[in-house]
Amino acid sequence: MQSPNPCSDIADNTLDLLRDAAKMQMGKGLDQDSEMMEKVKKKTEERLKAQQQKREQLKEQLEQLKAKMMMKAVEKLLEGASEEEVLSELELTGEMEGLEEQIEQLDSEPHAISEEDFDEALKDLEKKGLLDGRGKGVILTSKGAQLLGRGFLSRILMNLARKGLGAHRVEDIGHGPWLAATYRPYEPGDPYDRINVERSLMAAIERGGGFSEMKTSDFRIHESRHATEVHFGVLVDQSASMKKKGKMEAAVETALALSELMRLEFPEDRLRVYAFSEETKMVEPYELPGVVVPQQFTDIRRPLRAFRLAVAMEPGNKQAHLITDSAPNFIDGEFVGFKKAMEAVIEEVRLYRLHDILLNVVMLDDDPELREMAKRIAQVNNGRVFFADPQNLGEALVEDYLWSKKEILSL
Repeated sequence: MQSPNPCSDIADNTLDLLRDAAKMQMGKGLDQDSEMMEKVKKKTEERLKAQQQKREQLKEQLEQLKAKMMMKAVEKLLEGASEEEVLSELELTGEMEGLEEQIEQLDSEPHAISEEDFDEALKDLEKKGLLDGRGKGVILTSKGAQLLGRGFLSRILMNLARKGLGAHRVEDIGHGPWLAATYRPYEPGDPYDRINVERSLMAAIERGGGFSEMKTSDFRIHESRHATEVHFGVLVDQSASMKKKGKMEAAVETALALSELMRLEFPEDRLRVYAFSEETKMVEPYELPGVVVPQQFTDIRRPLRAFRLAVAMEPGNKQAHLITDSAPNFIDGEFVGFKKAMEAVIEEVRLYRLHDILLNVVMLDDDPELREMAKRIAQVNNGRVFFADPQNLGEALVEDYLWSKKEILSL
């Protein structure tokens, strides 16, 4: 049995620096006491100290040259040279002018935090391959995002371990069947409790019949097969309101942590991440900090449909977590208002139930109407509703995923 925390070897300061880098990539400001700002301030102090030392060195060199120049002028004067000859000795040489220009340049450089200080603070992460320093802005590499996810996962697992739940790899998976979301026609001897009524009705309707005209050939049976894999979807709302109160950062951290948990402990599982607002994009978890979608309206049906179409024919457990703080008001490129958009969402959720895809709703807003909306969506699908704060979002979803795995592996 593995340790409940397979990724506890990450230095906290590295994790905090990567977390701040992810916030910068998302266009977020940094707290003055953040790890990155502390490092930037240190780089600023080092730069200013180096500037001061350089300035003093240049001034000393300039004073020495001026002293030599004055000595020569005095010698000329004692030798009886003319006034013009003495004054010519007091003219600044090219070397002295160069020193004065360097001093002026140092004096003109910023005495507060500069872009150069940020660049210097990020260089260590770039050298380790955790940031991509080739382009403009801060961009996490896949390696950096992976390490960041491991760090988030480490903290989450330590909290869950205190509750008695951890990520334990199960080697003996047993022989219990999993009712996979694939169907076949009924055959004599099949248990009646495996008949799916909705699928059977659809088969009858497609044939041109109805409920009163159903035939045995219309019956559809759940395929019984042993499948422990989980197709896990995280649908992340990227509307403008998600940019507030740390919601987007929490969603990104959660997706990265889940990705690492599956990679390290349950490689047979598949995580699909969708970023949505007006449009929907399927992204790799490490791409989430930098993904941009139009944010004026919210189309919730589109990511739901995208995940359903991606997993409907896959065997195993299929479940999605919709992370949002908004109500739908947009369908396929058109603003339609809440009522019509909500009807489309409910229609899609019914298809989830038909395809045995569990939908859980994570509501990050405490507005009563939004909470009722979340409950309604979940009830149609027999899913669950999580009323979470950004601070405990990752823990809630990781724990839910682990409990799902525990139930599947115990079948």
